[in-house]
Amino acid sequence: MKRIIRNIIFFSYVLLSTLGCEETILDKDPINRYSDPIVWSDVNLVEAYLNNVYNNVDYGRSFRGHAYNSNSIFGCEVIMYKGGQSPVYNTGAISADNQGTDFATGIWKRYKQIQQLNIFLEKIDQVSEGYPDTEKAAIKVQTDVLKGEALFLRAYFYTRLCMDYGGVPVLNSPTSLGDNFLDIKRSTFEETVNFIVKDYDEAASLLKLKSGMEMGRATKEAALAYKSRLLLFAASDLTADGNAENELVGYSNPNRVALWTAARDAAKDVIDLGTCNLEDFGAPDLDAVAQNYFNFFKAYDLSSNEVIWGKMNRQDVGRKIYTNRMQGPNGTYNYGNQEPSGNFVDGYQMNDGSDFFDHFEINEEGEYINTSSQFTNKNPYYYREPRFYGTVLYDSALWQPRFSDLADIDPVGIYDRRTRVEKVGGQVVSERFGLDTRQGPIQSWNGGYSGYLTKKFMDDAIVGRYEANKNIHINIRYAEVILNYAEALLELEEEEEAAIYINMIRNRSGLPDFTGDIVEALRYERKIELFCEELRWYDIRRWKIIEDVYAEKLYGVDIVELKEDGVTTTKWKKIFGVQADNNFSAKMYWWPIATDEINKAPQLQQNPHY
Repeated sequence: MKRIIRNIIFFSYVLLSTLGCEETILDKDPINRYSDPIVWSDVNLVEAYLNNVYNNVDYGRSFRGHAYNSNSIFGCEVIMYKGGQSPVYNTGAISADNQGTDFATGIWKRYKQIQQLNIFLEKIDQVSEGYPDTEKAAIKVQTDVLKGEALFLRAYFYTRLCMDYGGVPVLNSPTSLGDNFLDIKRSTFEETVNFIVKDYDEAASLLKLKSGMEMGRATKEAALAYKSRLLLFAASDLTADGNAENELVGYSNPNRVALWTAARDAAKDVIDLGTCNLEDFGAPDLDAVAQNYFNFFKAYDLSSNEVIWGKMNRQDVGRKIYTNRMQGPNGTYNYGNQEPSGNFVDGYQMNDGSDFFDHFEINEEGEYINTSSQFTNKNPYYYREPRFYGTVLYDSALWQPRFSDLADIDPVGIYDRRTRVEKVGGQVVSERFGLDTRQGPIQSWNGGYSGYLTKKFMDDAIVGRYEANKNIHINIRYAEVILNYAEALLELEEEEEAAIYINMIRNRSGLPDFTGDIVEALRYERKIELFCEELRWYDIRRWKIIEDVYAEKLYGVDIVELKEDGVTTTKWKKIFGVQADNNFSAKMYWWPIATDEINKAPQLQQNPHY
C-alpha cells in the first residue's frame, strides 16, 4: 500500500508540472514540485521520474508535424504531405511570427524537460543517504547510472536546441519563482557547445555500455555518438568558416584544425569502444542487401550492434506509431505521406556505382530515355544500387496483398502508379488509372504527386489500415558515426584513411569503391545511407548548400503504358508541380525564436535576418 501511495504522489507531481509549465518564461516550471522527500528517498520513484523525461524524447511519428518527417521536407528528401503544397519554411516565408505547423525537431519547449532534469541532477546524489548503511553503496551505484542518463538526456535536448537555434540560454540548475528571468540571456554558440560536450563526457563516464543497459535507455555509446554528431556540426562551414554573423550562431575566431580534430576524435572514441558494428547485409548478393537494408529498419528490438540508441514500440500500450498507415499506398487504405521526390530517386547510382544519368537522359518532352550500352532495359528502376530497393516504393514494386475489393485487378500486390491505355485503330477503347494514384478507386485524395513512397521504416507484415507498427525507431546508429569519422578525416586532409571508411559503407551496401571526387562520395553516402533519419536538413545547412539544393525544382514521374494494336510501350515522364517551389533566404540557416518567447524574455537576441 505504501508503494501505491508513493506512485500516486509521484504521478500527481508529473501531472501538476505538465499543467504548470505552459505559460512561464522559457517554458520553465519555476515551482519545484519534485522536492518531496518521499520521491528523493526512493530509487524506484527516482527512476520513474526519469522515465517520464524519456517519454518526451521525440521519435517516430512525433517527428512529423502531420505524420511526416519535417526535417526531410526541409532537406528536400521528401515532399510535403502528398505533394502540391509547401511548408512555410520551404517557401521562405518563415518568421518569428509565422513558423508554420510543420517544424517538429527543435521546439523551444525543450526547456520543460531541461528543468525536470536540472531538478533531478540537483537531488540525485542525496538519494542513497536515505537508505541504511548496508544498502547505501548499492543504491549509489544505481543512482550514478541514473545520473549519467539524466546528463545524457539534458545534453540531448540541448543538442537539438543548439543545432536549430545556435547558442541558447544554458541553464544548469533548477529555476524558481524568485529568480530574475530577465538576467537569462543566450550563451554564445561556443559556450553552448562546450556545455553540452561536458555533459556528454560526464554522462559517458557514468553510463554502462549498451550490453549492460535496458534497451532504449542511455548508454556510454549513445553519449559518445551524440557528442560526435554535435562536434561534426560545430566544425562545419555554417558555424566555423569564419563568416558567422555573430557569436550566437558560430565561432568568432575558429581554429578549424582543432575543431575537426575534436570531431574526428569523438567519432573515433565510439569506434574504439569495439562494441558497435555495421550489420552484414549480405554483400555481394545485391538482392540480399536490398532486403536486409529494409529489414534492418523493421526490427522489433534494438539488439543490433549497429543501433546505438532508439525506441521500441508496442501495439497494445504506450504511444503508438502508425508508420504503415501514414506512409503506405492509398490503394490499400493508407495515407501516402512521406513521398521521395524524383530528384532524390534519380540520385541513386546504378549497381556498378556509376551515376544514373550516365545511362539515362531526359528528352525535350520530359521522357526518360535509356542511352546505355551496359544497362539496356528502358525501365529506369532496373539495375539500381540495392539501397534504392530497400528504401523506395516505385511503380510495379512488390509490396503487400490487396484487399478483396482490388485483388482481382492486382492479385500480386504491387505499388501501382501507371495509367494503362488501350487503343484500337487510333481510338482509346479503355483507360485505367493506377490503383495508388490520385485518380485511383480507393481514397484518391491520399494518392501522392511524386509517384514514389518511402518503403524504409514500414513493415510489410503490418496492415496499416488496421494496425499500429511495432518496429523500432532508431535515433542514432553506427553508420552515421563511421561517416562522421570519414568527414572529419577528409577535412583534416587524411584522404586515404577517409576513403577507407566511405568505402566501408559502400561495400557493405554491395557497391564498389567510389571513383571521382571524394567530397561528392562522402556526401552521396550521407544522403543515401541516412535517408530520412533526421539528418539531411542539418547536413545541407552545415555545408551551406541550402541555396543550391533549393534552386532545383522538385519533380516526380508520370507513367503511361500504351497498348496499341497489340503492341505495348511504356513511357516514364518527368513532371513538375509536385510541390510548390522552394525559395531560399539567408535566414533559413537558423530557426527563429518565436515572438511569444521573445515577448516573455525581451533580452533574448533573435537569430540573424528575422
